[in-house]
Amino acid sequence: MEKLKTLISLILCLAWIAPGQALVSARPEVEKTVYDDALASGWQDWSWATVDLEATSLVYSGSHSIAVNFGAWEGLYLHNADTDTLGTDRLRFYIHGGGAGDQQMNVFLNLWVNGSDQNGPAVAVPPAQAGSWSEIQISLSELNPTGAAVTGITWQDSSGGGQPSVYIDEITFISLDYPEAPQISGAEYLPRALPADGSSSLVVRARVTDPQGAGDIASISLDASGVGRGSVPLHDDGRSNDGEPGDGLYGAALTVAPGTPPGEHRLLLTSVDQEGHPGNLSLGVIIVLSSPGGSIPATLPQHIGWGSNAWSETPGEDWQQNSGVPWDYVYQYITYGWETWGGSFVQRFVGQAWDKGFIPVVTVYIMLGVPPGCGEGGACYAEKLQDASTVQDYLDSLLRAAQEAQGTQPVIFNLEPDFYGFMQQLSNSDSRPPGVQPNDPASYPVALNKAGYPNNLAGFGRYLVDMIHATAANALVAPMASMWATNQDPHSVTQEEAMQMGASTAAFIDAMGGAQADLLVVEWSDRDAGFGLRPWWDDTDQETPRPTRAVLWENALSRTAQKRLLLWQMPVGNMSLDNTCDHYQDNRAAYAFSHSRDLFDAGVAGVLFGGGATCMTGVETDGGFVAAQGAIAYAAPAAPGGLAGDVVGGSIASLRWDENTEPDLLGYRLLFRQTPNGMQHTIDAGRRNALDLLLPQLSEWEIRLAAVDAMGNQSNLSPALTLSTTSNPEQMYLPMVVVR
Repeated sequence: MEKLKTLISLILCLAWIAPGQALVSARPEVEKTVYDDALASGWQDWSWATVDLEATSLVYSGSHSIAVNFGAWEGLYLHNADTDTLGTDRLRFYIHGGGAGDQQMNVFLNLWVNGSDQNGPAVAVPPAQAGSWSEIQISLSELNPTGAAVTGITWQDSSGGGQPSVYIDEITFISLDYPEAPQISGAEYLPRALPADGSSSLVVRARVTDPQGAGDIASISLDASGVGRGSVPLHDDGRSNDGEPGDGLYGAALTVAPGTPPGEHRLLLTSVDQEGHPGNLSLGVIIVLSSPGGSIPATLPQHIGWGSNAWSETPGEDWQQNSGVPWDYVYQYITYGWETWGGSFVQRFVGQAWDKGFIPVVTVYIMLGVPPGCGEGGACYAEKLQDASTVQDYLDSLLRAAQEAQGTQPVIFNLEPDFYGFMQQLSNSDSRPPGVQPNDPASYPVALNKAGYPNNLAGFGRYLVDMIHATAANALVAPMASMWATNQDPHSVTQEEAMQMGASTAAFIDAMGGAQADLLVVEWSDRDAGFGLRPWWDDTDQETPRPTRAVLWENALSRTAQKRLLLWQMPVGNMSLDNTCDHYQDNRAAYAFSHSRDLFDAGVAGVLFGGGATCMTGVETDGGFVAAQGAIAYAAPAAPGGLAGDVVGGSIASLRWDENTEPDLLGYRLLFRQTPNGMQHTIDAGRRNALDLLLPQLSEWEIRLAAVDAMGNQSNLSPALTLSTTSNPEQMYLPMVVVR
């Protein structure tokens, strides 16, 4: 305990540790890197000093350090709008004064407070030592006393004049680890996004060991205060989504408290032993969702659907048909001049899709190719749209496509990938055309010349939607919304800004026909990450870019636009491939299949796989991954096993069962009745694998269990469990779940 008191006193103040001097015997347990030879993912150099991030002359460890030449009041500013300090209690870095030493500086955290960046309290850094490295640790309670969101770290000159070069290395946020504390590993949580409805279940589990044995573990808990549930205990009792009792796997199932606002929340597991030694493990981000906007159009599947761009008119060569999976969608680009593709191309495409039971999605990509050719981007498109003959040429081509899509079955027109994004992006840039206002499509002039429609981009967009609807009554129209349209990246800003970006893009598209459209289309990337052109996303949802941040943006987009979404051109790669042409790796297809309910609850009605360029992985070249995952998605889950229980207190059925292993499992459904022919009751149990059921009458009861997946498929029922209550609860008429 004396060691714990020493630690507590030390973390209340700044500590300078000379070379070879230990702070305490504990070592860093949670260590979140900012700089280690290079800036960690998500970190950017926003400095206003002379900075070299790859200095080699003086290095504490590895091969590089940061060299800084401060002028008067200049600063080294490392920015990360998604800084994660959860589970840490101090900032640590190493500093070297070069040959001169005695550099004077303060350090402070950049904090996000009430929608804007503010500087946290400045803490004086001990003068840098000439010729040696010093370890600096500063308590986060001093740097961030209010616990605000952190968006960066700044070291700022405090001398008011120029200073010799100073070197900084190994910048991390840390907490200390007690070797005696229980060790947490193998943690997982599902789902990663869910509504604040008080019923959708979040399951968290982790393996815990203790050097002194399992009996030394006092508690395992989850900090769920961000989702309105405070500290939630994890148990190893076989009834907490934790496997078998006493197997070292701890679990808990909880819900998000109703009224919790939409946004991101980080999860932290804490273990404590009988002596009070703590251990922490930071999990990833969970998204609290708002209700998605609008509803799925009635002519489309009322569950999340799947599809690809792999089709063929040649008998026996259609990949989707040959896969044996009952896909919902299939998509195909049309570009300028599509009318020359063998005649009636759109009619042939939609007809063969309908014949095979698929809903065709026509991706209209005509704006790029319609003359005059001036490249891709907002400036080119703004110029084209002021040419009346170009506009009419475009409209004629789109009209012919709509005419060929007429029929009695649904067809979706995905309008102009990137076009809407380029136009909004240009409106927010310094190079926007004269008269164009930020986020205002009505300020773009367009030579539309159609009665009842203004000659601007708002009128042009509205005319596209109306023309398709008027030409093909069976057609649904879906403009594409781009994550980067506001001239920012949702992965590089705060969560509040990311949601505002989704809302802004929805409003821009709404003003140019989106309000009259049926759906919106979104995209995660047009390249497999293994190709190297686009960044990898962190599928553990800890660092940006990450899937949950995209889901947050999509949820805000759907809510504001009051439209459901199609997630289109999803990269196909998987981690078993070798990063050669047609076989590039990516992790997002696997994420989409295993978190499909997250997507659906956010507003995504369908996911369509396909590469956005030559050599990207396709469903035909991915080693069978998408086909195998699609088969799982469309198949009903297995019947749950291991349903067992006892009657406690005379009228409570205490039930548990073995968890299903399907990656797209949504939860369980209890079905029960009085024997022999009583009325059947049904209760959704969520994802938990145990509950206590208060039965209203003294009787024999037959209880069965079914599993339900993300598409709403229900399994066969489990074998019946028969229990007999021994008393009547007072004033009870219907069964109810007892929370204990």
